[in-house]
Amino acid sequence: MFNSPFTRRAFLQSTGLAAAGTAMSVGLPGLANAAAKGTLITPQRKALVFIMLDGGNDSYNMLVPNTGVFYKQYAKTRGNLAHKRRNLLALDGPEDDDGRSFGLHSAMPEVQQLYNDKKLAFVANVGPLVERIQKAQFYDGSAQLPLGLLSHADQFKHWQTSRPDLRQNDGWFGHFADELQPSLSAHDIPMNISLAGHNIQQNGHQNLPYSITADGSVGLYVKEERSDLNDALLNSFTKLMNEDHRDDPFMETYLDLTRQAQAKHEVFQEATRGISVPGHFSTTDLSQQLRMVARTIKASEALGLQQQTFFIRYIGWDHHDELLNNQGQMLGILSRALGEFQTALGDMGLDEKVVTFTGSDFGRTLTSNGNGTDHGWGGNTIVMGAPVKGGRVYGEYPSLGLGNDNLQDIGDGVLIPTTSTDQLYADLSLWFGVQSDALDGLFPNLKRFTNLSSGARLGLFS
Repeated sequence: MFNSPFTRRAFLQSTGLAAAGTAMSVGLPGLANAAAKGTLITPQRKALVFIMLDGGNDSYNMLVPNTGVFYKQYAKTRGNLAHKRRNLLALDGPEDDDGRSFGLHSAMPEVQQLYNDKKLAFVANVGPLVERIQKAQFYDGSAQLPLGLLSHADQFKHWQTSRPDLRQNDGWFGHFADELQPSLSAHDIPMNISLAGHNIQQNGHQNLPYSITADGSVGLYVKEERSDLNDALLNSFTKLMNEDHRDDPFMETYLDLTRQAQAKHEVFQEATRGISVPGHFSTTDLSQQLRMVARTIKASEALGLQQQTFFIRYIGWDHHDELLNNQGQMLGILSRALGEFQTALGDMGLDEKVVTFTGSDFGRTLTSNGNGTDHGWGGNTIVMGAPVKGGRVYGEYPSLGLGNDNLQDIGDGVLIPTTSTDQLYADLSLWFGVQSDALDGLFPNLKRFTNLSSGARLGLFS
């Protein structure tokens, strides 16, 4: 907080931000049409939290079939990478349509408990798809494939846009902001908040995400206690902010961005000051980032927000080598962080208003490369929250056999997804408040995977 008398109001007035202008939204045509009918997004206090497991999580060693013949198939295919059946954490719940029950990686007891408490579910064999693909179509070249299939850069982007037929730089969270905050002023906090810097998923046609750290917003902070040093810092900063560089467009643009950043920092600091998050959080970056997410969600009313989205990037999942040791450590960090976050949300009375989900560039090959796995396609992901109909595996968990015995295997256990990201994101969007008649504008390829009648696509929510 700046020393009196240089208050936040004085700062905004001195920098000309209090009367910042507005801008028109230029969202997708389908969204604009739905918005004109007043049916795009129903305002309500909700938050979506996306954790990107950057690098390609070997998710068939995270969620494992543990029933007789299905486990034997898994063990045969995975070879030296297979987990012992006795070490898997048992998951409660009914068998799937093929009679499989499932076990979980031994490093994930918190996720096991959340699943058994019906607060967490898995979506099986999900990935970016332009259209449904049969194995024969892949081989004869008649299928439309995601651009840059098996490429980190492209698949990382496709998970954020759900437009694998294009290389675009705006995502579905960004389109939410274009519609919900079309006239964002210079000192208002965006609804899309990133703990991983700039990202495509929260980037709209008009709006950009607001970046924070695990410690909060970034800006100049001068202690309230009067001292020569504090006064000198404040006076220097005040002078800098009030300089006029209209004869130098580059300097004026840079200074204006600095003014806006500082104004947002002041607003964010004021809104989150005094908010504590109950419970224990581990010292890992992921846990501390989720702690700040919980704090920011609690501050949503003070920030003038209803819907919020959060983007977190957990890097390091490209396990071409030392898969068993490295993935085990990272899954343990993920599991603890999810457990801590969900517990805190419950203690804060926010658990019915928040849904957290994971994604990853791609699944990995079912076959071992010796001590790790290579780039794949379809994989399993997590959806967590009190609103989720948990304790289930959604979608179609594939056969883990190889070759002709597996209709999804296109080589080395690279699996064609049976659920598209469009279907997963449609369910999440409907829960968030998006109306069903706006979905085809938000996800143009969705109609290729499911009937666009109203209602959930996978059934993740009641």
